[in-house]
Amino acid sequence: MIVITDFDDHRIIEFTKLRDHTLNDQGYILVESEKIFLQFKASNKTFLKILSTLEFAKKYNLEGDNIFVASKDILEKIAGFKIHFEVLFLAEKPQNNVLSNLDDQIILLNGLSSPENVGSIVRSAAAFNINSIITDEKCCSPFLRRCIRVSMGNIFSMKTYHSHNLRHDLKVLLELGYTIISTANIDRSIDLSNFQFPKKTVLIIGSEGHGVDLDILDTSDVILKIKIDPQVAHLNASNAAAIFLSHMSLIK
Repeated sequence: MIVITDFDDHRIIEFTKLRDHTLNDQGYILVESEKIFLQFKASNKTFLKILSTLEFAKKYNLEGDNIFVASKDILEKIAGFKIHFEVLFLAEKPQNNVLSNLDDQIILLNGLSSPENVGSIVRSAAAFNINSIITDEKCCSPFLRRCIRVSMGNIFSMKTYHSHNLRHDLKVLLELGYTIISTANIDRSIDLSNFQFPKKTVLIIGSEGHGVDLDILDTSDVILKIKIDPQVAHLNASNAAAIFLSHMSLIK
């Protein structure tokens, strides 16, 4: 166990200096909170570094040269706000799955930029036992610190695939027997309440500002909508996703 008394100590540079996106690009994740720490520990994944208060380290008998303890003041300086957690940890980002290894029900995020929305959708997907997720080249990573926190760590129990060429990957999924279903509140879409999901389904949720890309809508097998008051027009992406996922989970 190594005691840290200086915020600028180079041994905790991943926590203090490196941006979340930079760490993700380098294949690492930065995570906070006791609950997610315990989930990660239970999964038998490897902690690269743990930074916590001394009380937290003693509570869980943390020992080793990758365990760093610091005052809560230092942790709050790292967070940038008053905190309620007492631990942060660094780990390797889970490996990308292959498309053929994903489950029969997949949720696909097309260009979502809000970590809160992405994290919330991951949590809803896990709640409805939809455990495979695809993110495209425009979507923020579900392994960003804020996404992980909002998802309550449920991303670690999911099969994830990050697409670098979504149009190509959708063709592969069609060849694998999936039905491609987009979501949009437009005239030619089908009311969700009148639709029965096929067994192998890719459900696409579009970006907060623009929805599903137009060319993807045009090539989708089905376009679904949720019947809502016309004056509302659109639901928040994560709220809409939860409703679609609830119906999708009823596949027999």
